[in-house]
Amino acid sequence: MYVSTSAYTRMTERADMRSSVHIPMVYEEVQPATQLWEYHVLKVDASEASLPDDTQFNELGQQGWIMSGIVDERATNRGRYVYYYFMRQRAAEQQ
Repeated sequence: MYVSTSAYTRMTERADMRSSVHIPMVYEEVQPATQLWEYHVLKVDASEASLPDDTQFNELGQQGWIMSGIVDERATNRGRYVYYYFMRQRAAEQQ
């Protein structure tokens, strides 16, 4: 935290008089709380199963999961899987 004030503070109505009161400056280093995350990968074989629908995504969202990415192997003809990547902040009791 950094606190700074002007060089002087008026303690009187007269603008030409400066106060002799010392105004302290406070410097404080505060370490931010470390955030821990957990991850989940949903792997779907698109040739054998249907892709997730909004109901499945809503269930994951209610559990706190946020979709962070999708990789579809079928787009490059390198495979038949679709990967859905999710993340959420780890609960305090698990840290």
